[in-house]
Amino acid sequence: EVNKGMLVENIVAQMLKASGKELFYYSTYSENAVDRMEIDFLIRKPQVTSRHNISPIEVKSSSRYTLTSLLKYIKKFETYTATPYVLHSADLKVEDGIVYLPLYMTPLL
Repeated sequence: EVNKGMLVENIVAQMLKASGKELFYYSTYSENAVDRMEIDFLIRKPQVTSRHNISPIEVKSSSRYTLTSLLKYIKKFETYTATPYVLHSADLKVEDGIVYLPLYMTPLL
């Protein structure tokens, strides 16, 4: 069986690298599920203009998903977080400070 999420994450990584982004990720493991999180990609602004320099990116391949890790990341690193993004298969929207972009808009980040 094909892991669709893994394929979509690899496609997004290729698009981000092709547009010149340096890619990072964030992952923590804990016995306690409350402390566990994984962020697919972190990108940074080319120039530091404020203390908010790092944008977390979550990639979602299906229409049903949760943002548990992204919300934990935003809460934990609020002072360092610029615009958080969710790349998904639906339309563009902004909700609760998170920008939801269709997957095809990845190179515009």
